[in-house]
Amino acid sequence: MSLNNEDLLNNVKRQAKRLSKKLSIPLGQAQEMLSYVVYGCDSYGQLISLLKSDSFENKNLILAALHPKAEDFLLKFLNTDMNNILSRFNERVEKIKINENSVVEIFGIEPTDFKSKIK
Repeated sequence: MSLNNEDLLNNVKRQAKRLSKKLSIPLGQAQEMLSYVVYGCDSYGQLISLLKSDSFENKNLILAALHPKAEDFLLKFLNTDMNNILSRFNERVEKIKINENSVVEIFGIEPTDFKSKIK
């Protein structure tokens, strides 16, 4: 399945909304946090600019294509980068512990599906 820039932007917006709801934080704060912890960007604006530019120098941008019906290789990529994501989350959020299941749910994926598909 191939996604265009608009699909990638919509996925990122949904990811930020899920993160906002999960952590009970304002959407703007969730957008900034998502940009840093998942995509390694300095800001949400930078993330959006990179997605619009078709520049995939940042390998984490592939996660913008991750959604509940995504191909397994995207889930495996997330799994490979999971420790880095968790580390950046814990660096950014002190009072709330984020675990692997929480990260997976940001992408709209059931943790049990994730576990079965990364094997």
